Amino acid sequence: MNDEVHIVHQAVRPEALVQILAGDGALPWHACALGQAIVAGLDPDAQEALLATPAQRLTGLTVTDPQALRQMLALTRQRGYAVEAHAGTLGDAGIAAPLFDASGRITGAIGIVGPAERLLSADRQQDLTDTVCRTAHALSQAAGTTDAPPTA
Repeated sequence: MNDEVHIVHQAVRPEALVQILAGDGALPWHACALGQAIVAGLDPDAQEALLATPAQRLTGLTVTDPQALRQMLALTRQRGYAVEAHAGTLGDAGIAAPLFDASGRITGAIGIVGPAERLLSADRQQDLTDTVCRTAHALSQAAGTTDAPPTA
């Protein structure tokens, strides 16, 4: 894995905001829930290789300190999903869970991105997290894995 996450499919948000849809957008792994969900499941050597590269600050809230990123990855791995707020774009948040192949290796992630105040509100975050994790688990099972934990 290089230090970016490539977006292979993106659905249009229902609100009437200007949205940039790209067939292959790329984001630094540390600034999005998708990347955090993937990197948290990599072996320690692969994680350390990514952490050795200086992380780019995209907003004032982007975590770039390697030790803080290690803690974030440990929490993500423990709970089985990643949550990010304002790291890549001010106002946006993300929730993502890893996808596994038949061997149990992480091959990607699936997530949801939206306005932080809606995505992370007390009455919606748990439902959205459960939905993302159930979808990731179902996709991993469809890929043949037996090792993907049902997260959330």
